[in-house]
Amino acid sequence: MARLPLKPSVVKRLFALSGNECAYPDCRENLVNAKGMVIGEICHIEAAEKGGERFNEESNDEYRRSFENLILMCGKHHKETNDINEYTTSKLKKFKADHENKFLNKPYNASDQIVQQAIENYMKQENNNSGSGTQINNQAHTQHIGTQIGSQHVHNYGSEKDKPYVDGARVVIENLKKIVDSNKKQASPPDVAVIDYQNELQDKIPRPVELIPTRLLKFRKDNGRIKADVESYEKTFNVILDESEDETQKLLRSFLIKNDPEKNDELKKALIHKGQKDPAIITCDGFLINGNRRKMALEELFQERNHDPRYEMMRVVILPEGATELNIQKIENRLQLQSEGKSEYQGLNRALTIRANEKKNFPLEAQLRDDPNYHDLDAKEFKKVVDDYRKKYLLPLERVDKYLSTFNREGLYNTISEGSGDKEGRWQAFIDYSNFYNGTLKNKSKHGEYNLKENEVGRIENAIFKIIRKRSLNSKELESSIGKVHDFVRKAPKYIKNTEAKKFLLKIADEVKEDIPDDMKYDKEGKKYDERDIDEKWGNHFRKEILGNLIQAHKIVVNQQVRDKPLELLEDALKKLKHDNLKIDNMDVSYYNKAMDLTKQIVAESESIYKAIDKARDKFKRMSKKRK
Repeated sequence: MARLPLKPSVVKRLFALSGNECAYPDCRENLVNAKGMVIGEICHIEAAEKGGERFNEESNDEYRRSFENLILMCGKHHKETNDINEYTTSKLKKFKADHENKFLNKPYNASDQIVQQAIENYMKQENNNSGSGTQINNQAHTQHIGTQIGSQHVHNYGSEKDKPYVDGARVVIENLKKIVDSNKKQASPPDVAVIDYQNELQDKIPRPVELIPTRLLKFRKDNGRIKADVESYEKTFNVILDESEDETQKLLRSFLIKNDPEKNDELKKALIHKGQKDPAIITCDGFLINGNRRKMALEELFQERNHDPRYEMMRVVILPEGATELNIQKIENRLQLQSEGKSEYQGLNRALTIRANEKKNFPLEAQLRDDPNYHDLDAKEFKKVVDDYRKKYLLPLERVDKYLSTFNREGLYNTISEGSGDKEGRWQAFIDYSNFYNGTLKNKSKHGEYNLKENEVGRIENAIFKIIRKRSLNSKELESSIGKVHDFVRKAPKYIKNTEAKKFLLKIADEVKEDIPDDMKYDKEGKKYDERDIDEKWGNHFRKEILGNLIQAHKIVVNQQVRDKPLELLEDALKKLKHDNLKIDNMDVSYYNKAMDLTKQIVAESESIYKAIDKARDKFKRMSKKRK
C-alpha cells in the first residue's frame, strides 16, 4: 500500500510537545525560527516504506504515519539518525519519549500555517530523497488545515464516483470500516433490534445485532460524558485529539474511568450475572455512540477471568454508512441525556453537550422536542422547560466561561469539576451565582434594592469568582455557618445588600491578584503542576486576603441577622394571626375553650413585647438627647 499523507492533527500534536526544539538529546536547535519558518524536519522512527531506515514489515501504513512513529528533529540530526546500527527503533523512541515528557506541561503553540508548512516541507523532503526510494508525487497536493485539522474521520475512496452522497453524512475511516466488516458475525437471538435512529423506532424497523470483538471498538471523543475532559486536554496541550489513534483511545478510556468509577463496578457485576442485554450502537467504522462503559467493563472482565469468551465480543447494531453527525447527536441525546438510572452526565458535561449540539445546528428546542418527556407539551409548558434548561445549564456555563477567562484558563473545564465523584466540584456554585447574576447584578432595576453602583458590579463578580476558586474556606468560623463554597454563593446577596459587608467583598476583588508568580507553578525539576494544584497554591498564597476579608464580612452579616431576627419573628407572627385560614366560623366547637386560653396568652405576650420595645425606644431617645 502507498504511504498515507500525514494528518494535520498529528503534526500539530508533534509540535505542541516539541518545545520548538529538536528531539535529539541536548540539541537546542529550533524547529521554527523567529520569522515563523519551519526549519526542522518530520522524521519517521520506522520508515514509511520498504527500503527506508528501520522499516518494519509487521507494521502497517496507519501506524507508520501515526504520532507514535514520528519525531521532530533538526536537519543535521535527521541525517545522523539514518545510521540504523547506532540509532535503533527503541533508541529513537526513547529520544521521543524523554523529549516530549519535558514539554508535557509547556506546550508549544504551533499555528495552522506552521503545520501546513511542515507538511509541505515533509512532502518535498520525501520527494527529493532518492536514497529511500520514496515517491509520493501523487499526494503532493495542498492539504487545507481548515478542513482537516479538526477532522478525525478520513475516508479513502478509490474514486469520487465510489463515494456515497448523503448531505451532511459523517465521513468514514475506510480501513477501520473494513476491519469491522471482516470481523463482525451474527449474534445469537435476539439477533435483531429496533433502535432510535431516524423513524425506525416508530415504524418498528429492525436492524441486525452483530458480534464484534470488543477490542476493535473505539471510544468517540465527542462523547458528552467526557466533554469537559476532552476540551480541557486539547486546550492545555494545544492539540486536536485524533480518536483513531491508540494513544487517544487510552486517554479517552482514562477520562471515562474517572468519570464515575462506582457505576463501572456496578456494570461489571451486572454483566457477570445477567450478561449483555441491549446492544450498543456503533458507527460503521466501529466508534461507539453508547456502550462506552460496557466496552471497558467487558475488556476488564475478559482479562480478569482468564480470557473467558463470554466477555470477548460485544453485541452491537451498526449504523449505515450514510449516517449524519446530526443522526448521531440525536441518538446520543436519546440514549444518554434522556436516560434514567444510568451513569448520568454531571451538570457541566451536560451543559457542554447541549451547547455543542446547538453549535452543530441542533438547537436546545429541537433537543428537548426530541425527548419523549417534552414532545407533546403545549407551547406555554414547553417554553417553561426550555427556559428552565437555559437557567440550569446554559446560563451557568456562560458564567463558567467568564470565570475561566478571568484566570486566563479559557477552555479548561476540568478545573471546574472532574466528574460525578468530585466532592470539590464547583458547578453548583456557578448555578447559584448565575441565578444571582442574571436576576440581580445584570438587572439594573434591582440595583437600587441592593445599593449597587454601576462600577461595583464587575468587582463583585471578580470577588465571587475568587472565593469560588479558593474552593475550600478552611476556617471553622466560616464553615460552621457558611458551609461549602456554593453555600456562600447562595448567601452572597445578603453580603452585597449589607453596605458594610460589601466593602470587604470588594476588597477581595481589589487585593487578590488573578495569578501567582510563575516560579510557584513549577516543581524543582521544572515540571509544571497541574491546574488543580496551582489552584491550591493560589488559594494558599492569598488565604489571608480572601478569608480575612470574608470573615469580616461574615461577622457583619451575622450581627445584622441577629439584629433583624426579632423583627422577622414579629412579622411572621402577625402574618399567621392574619392568615386566611384563621376563620373562627370554621373552628370545631370543642376547641373554643382552648382557643380562648391561647388568645389570652397571645394578648399578654404581645403587651409584654410592646412594653419592652416602648421602654427600649424611650431609652434610646434619652441617650440620643444626651449625645447632642
